[in-house]
Amino acid sequence: MATDPYLKSFRPGEGFPSGVEYRWSDDGPPQSVSAPVYIEKVLGWIAEQMNDETQFPNDNDEAEALRVFQTPQFAALCGQIFRRLFRVYGIIYSSFFGTLDALDMAPHLNTCFKHFMFFCTEFGLLPEREVEPLEVLVKPIRKQYYMAKGASS
Repeated sequence: MATDPYLKSFRPGEGFPSGVEYRWSDDGPPQSVSAPVYIEKVLGWIAEQMNDETQFPNDNDEAEALRVFQTPQFAALCGQIFRRLFRVYGIIYSSFFGTLDALDMAPHLNTCFKHFMFFCTEFGLLPEREVEPLEVLVKPIRKQYYMAKGASS
């Protein structure tokens, strides 16, 4: 990101869905950052969590993995990961959708987002206040999810 002039043109607080600003904190008070910087920080943070064997144990020790995966801390961490990924989708849709559409990549984004939302809906991973900025996208996806789930019951 650091070398892309377009991405560097965003100022702190810019590039977020209408009416929201996601801030970032590295062990201090939350700081205003631009949307591209927020995405970069989120993806870096998620990679750190996933690579930390105390958070996501190695599959070789099944007993330890099961112990960790059943803790409230693990559930909270997964919730935080999914909330932050949802925010990345919000930034992509609000600031970069036109570019992706021009590159004929919008259908891929929409499919990924739909599956992401199905998963989040199934497991209750997103608080309602988080989905509000993308409600116009989320509402029909959730409707489709519940209709499909009802049809399979």
